[in-house]
Amino acid sequence: MLNRIFTGIALASFFLLLLIFSNGFIIGILFSIIAIYGYYEWLVIQNNSMPNIYFFLSLAALLMILLLRYHTHSIVLIFAYFSIFLWLMMLFDLLLKLNIYKRFLGISSSIVGLVFIVTTWFLFISLGSTSNAEILEHSYLLFSYSELSDLNKYYLFLISIVSLTDISGYFVGKTIGKNSLCPLISPKKTVEGFIGSLIIPLVIFFVSFNFIFSIPILISDVIFMLLCCIFCTVGDLSVSVYKRFHNVKDSGNILPGHGGILDRLDSYLPTISILHIWLFL
Repeated sequence: MLNRIFTGIALASFFLLLLIFSNGFIIGILFSIIAIYGYYEWLVIQNNSMPNIYFFLSLAALLMILLLRYHTHSIVLIFAYFSIFLWLMMLFDLLLKLNIYKRFLGISSSIVGLVFIVTTWFLFISLGSTSNAEILEHSYLLFSYSELSDLNKYYLFLISIVSLTDISGYFVGKTIGKNSLCPLISPKKTVEGFIGSLIIPLVIFFVSFNFIFSIPILISDVIFMLLCCIFCTVGDLSVSVYKRFHNVKDSGNILPGHGGILDRLDSYLPTISILHIWLFL
């Protein structure tokens, strides 16, 4: 547990300093590296041969370059709504136990991972650039920003809500969790932990925005925050299903107490599209 806490604090501090003192180009490069490495872990889980791994990593990099070079306002919209549709289907698949996701994994796990990772990466670097004016002004999206004064608060909010959801669920589940949420997918997740991961972040953000930052919270804001918290768990469970499909516990061991990079990216996979539609579309 201590390793998990220390690693979490170190990661949060690193990204906080990065958002305060860095610029869009550096953050874009860093997240691109993280995305590629996360996809590498996804491919390794399948026991892919190195030639296959290199092929799919090259394909991911090529898609990223093409999206940077030829993006339009319409493409950003398509990716945002496609991601929402994809994760709604994932939610229904998990709730109704339709096993559609597993069927796609059986057809090509590599393509499924490519869609997840590249979509999340593209929505991350296009955050705040969903109006026609912004698209025309910033030819390479996040990479073209020399300052992030208007954007860093949104990235901070994204990191904060995902981190709070994860931490709340973990500690509530550890403390009072008794009823398993998805025993066949993630035995350690509990109903109590899931409820805590919804209530605690909502309360913290509601109090913070209303009484500290003097920003009124509307009913629609509460609904979108709740959706972000719910889909953090959906993203987590989707990666857990994938790992169990290939009989793997963690995606890696690069982060003490957390596993691999993919184990930290899972909650961001669906949440970034919700943030797009909530705040910018």
